[in-house]
Amino acid sequence: MGTWSRTLLVACALVAGPVTGAAAADFRYPPEPVVAVPSAVPIPDYSAWYLRGDIGFAFNEDPDMSRSGTAFTGTGMDDNWSIGGGIGYNFRDNIRGDVTIDHRIVTDVTGTNPVTAIRSVAELSSTVTLANLYYDIRGRDHFSPYVGVGLGFTLNEMEEKNGVTLDDDNIDLAGALMAGFSYRLRDGWLFDAGYRFLYLGEAQTESTATTGALGVEEIYSHELRIGFRYELN
Repeated sequence: MGTWSRTLLVACALVAGPVTGAAAADFRYPPEPVVAVPSAVPIPDYSAWYLRGDIGFAFNEDPDMSRSGTAFTGTGMDDNWSIGGGIGYNFRDNIRGDVTIDHRIVTDVTGTNPVTAIRSVAELSSTVTLANLYYDIRGRDHFSPYVGVGLGFTLNEMEEKNGVTLDDDNIDLAGALMAGFSYRLRDGWLFDAGYRFLYLGEAQTESTATTGALGVEEIYSHELRIGFRYELN
């Protein structure tokens, strides 16, 4: 082999050496696995405002009735309807609250004065505002029983026609205990049905120089209610 040939071989070796080393440095065995990153799964928003509307039928207990310190006998209060609505918020999966306003239509309250034997009839209507808190046993499932409690106030308006018209209105404490269920009809819409025990305080008419005020106390009601809730988001 001539001098020129040996020089060419040495030059080729010098050039191939770094290239081979670089290729060896880049080669990995086995190749690193490719890990697929799953796409983010959206988390449902359980903090949603909602609107509600309800109608109810009330079975009223016999209240206490009196005039000028004389307790009446044979007292009674007719059953009546109510209609109302409100706005609420789902604080979490099982806890929600709302503020409701319900108007109870006029109903008759009756009682007999044992001293005069006069039977009095008065018309009573109420507007009830409550702040309510509920526990949904199965969360926001398609079907979920619930229990609840409410506290607020009521505007009671009473009118008696006994020769002259005596009427007055007063604001008193109101409270409620509730139990029922909700059923999801479609996205955002829920059917609501339940029972509500309602305390309405007391009511009274005005008095005159000859006639004392007619007072009605311990007003309790058992209501059967149905309605709908609509979640705003």
